[in-house]
Amino acid sequence: MRSLLLLLLAFSLSFEGQLRSATGTERPNILFIIVDDLNDMPLHPAGKPLVLTPNFDDLARQGVSFTNAHCNDPICAPSRSSMLTGLYPQTSSLYWFEDYRQNAVLSKSKTLTEHLATNGYNVYSVGKIYHGNQDPKGFFANKGPGGNIGPWPWDGTKGTQRGLIPHPQQMFFYADDADPDMDYKWEHTFGPLSMIPEYPADKANGIPGYKGWRLSGQPWRYVSDNDRDAMPDEMNAQWAADILKKPHAEKPFVLFTGFSRTHTPLYAPQKYFDMFPLDKIEIPKGFMKGDLKDCAPSLANTSLYAFRRYQMLFKHTGRPQLFKEWLQAYMACVAFIDDQVGTVLDALEASPHASNTIVILTSDHGFHVGGKESIYKQTLWDSGTRIPLIVAGLDGMPQGATCIKPISLIDIYPTFIDLCELPEDPHKGRSGYRLDGHSIKPLILNPKSDWSGPNVAITALPGKDHSQHREHIGTLYPHFSVRSEQWRYSLTSDGQEELYHYRNDPYEFTNLASKREFSEIKAKLKQQLIKLRDGTNWVAADSLPENRFSGFELIAEVKGETRIHLGDKEVGNINTKKLVSIRIRAVGNRSQVWMNNRVYSDEIFNEELAPGKITSSNSNLRGIRIRKL
Repeated sequence: MRSLLLLLLAFSLSFEGQLRSATGTERPNILFIIVDDLNDMPLHPAGKPLVLTPNFDDLARQGVSFTNAHCNDPICAPSRSSMLTGLYPQTSSLYWFEDYRQNAVLSKSKTLTEHLATNGYNVYSVGKIYHGNQDPKGFFANKGPGGNIGPWPWDGTKGTQRGLIPHPQQMFFYADDADPDMDYKWEHTFGPLSMIPEYPADKANGIPGYKGWRLSGQPWRYVSDNDRDAMPDEMNAQWAADILKKPHAEKPFVLFTGFSRTHTPLYAPQKYFDMFPLDKIEIPKGFMKGDLKDCAPSLANTSLYAFRRYQMLFKHTGRPQLFKEWLQAYMACVAFIDDQVGTVLDALEASPHASNTIVILTSDHGFHVGGKESIYKQTLWDSGTRIPLIVAGLDGMPQGATCIKPISLIDIYPTFIDLCELPEDPHKGRSGYRLDGHSIKPLILNPKSDWSGPNVAITALPGKDHSQHREHIGTLYPHFSVRSEQWRYSLTSDGQEELYHYRNDPYEFTNLASKREFSEIKAKLKQQLIKLRDGTNWVAADSLPENRFSGFELIAEVKGETRIHLGDKEVGNINTKKLVSIRIRAVGNRSQVWMNNRVYSDEIFNEELAPGKITSSNSNLRGIRIRKL
């Protein structure tokens, strides 16, 4: 018994030591707030409509604003999956609206929330943190409601009782002379909650009709702004505030708080629309028609979703103010979210945890509100990639400071590890991958200091036809872009290029990629892009290695008929009369083959590939480079 007591005492002292930093102070709590589809408006950039955000501004005055922060994929699901596993989209090959739990790399990796929960932290979550209810189970001390972009109109049918239909007063968007083939019709409508939806009955088409708003299949009451039900973000803000009011003596905590606005549809209380009268809204200088003429054709393909959403607003000659009305709605939702952030920050300030809680506030990606003739995310320009990122509450950090070094959401996971003193290699024994990002703690403490991260932030974008009719083949053709302090360089999957210099061209009006005088800076940025795109784990070889692999990526040159096997499974079959470059990626239950940067085959097997040696029927493979997956 005495031995058992001594063992328990030793464990207790060891665990208590884990909860304290090297300076003897308790490990900090962290409040992490992420807003959906919020662009850089809270940074009040030139070239975008001005929205006063007093709560964002108050937090900025208390800490450091990273004014050159970017997402790693300007799409909800891959951005969040990358951030919460610390692995680039190009590392995992998850570029699209896929479930990370079914990805061969990420499914075996340890998420940030799990890493915190298994290393001495209580983890709380409310709203949208992971995409699509993909939150890992069993690691939350308490989990509140998930993300919800309601309330919604309803037409009275069973199939639409939970929403995802447009507002009946804005069906003109889809008239024959506008864009009747537009997907996701619910995304495009907007307006104040006082615009009560009323779907008329249509017995011929089996529509009973309905008047009023609905939320989660139930009536949602609205009489006025002062007499209505709470919106989901308001309820989630209050849930987070209640968590902050509680004592947390046993363990430090991390509270993940996700807000769904400014995700479309852009519905908000009337008072937020009243803050931005239409006659006071000016179209910013950064919104120039004809801006796409010198862009890379693959990135400025106006048949794609972001451009079509913009075009919709100008196809209605009887509604000359429609674009301003849309801008007003987005601005109203930004102001609405600022108030929800204020609810949470006020609760923290009034709580017993105010002096030992670090606040991180950000978004999952940017969002175009008219610049580059776009309305959406999914671009490689600054409006699509740049995000607000503000950090406050760390002992010893400056206040009211800005950092212009390029960082990205890939740096969130290692920053948590640094701030919370967690084990540094979370995927060891799981997927085995090292984190792709770097801790920004040195920059939090001194925004002008050096840090271990790269001089550019990289963003990936699935190419080809994305967001239309669910033909999501773009993950096979990813484009990439890197952002430095003053430059952006983009390289598409088919070799097109863009180069912008922000000191002279803050709105990205002029593509300099073809200008000879900028060839040196372009070459340097391209080298940095390729290094971050391809990773550092490549091994050059004269022949295929003898060791066993569970997954691999291979680059080589070949001529003739070649069959590549992983163990007893054929993962590539190439037949060519000319010498060509090939890339083969085989991992999980999928093998993909590219020839001269074009997709040659894409095969999904019934079961995961078994570990084995890589063999080839052709010994004429040249310039082999290979890495484990």
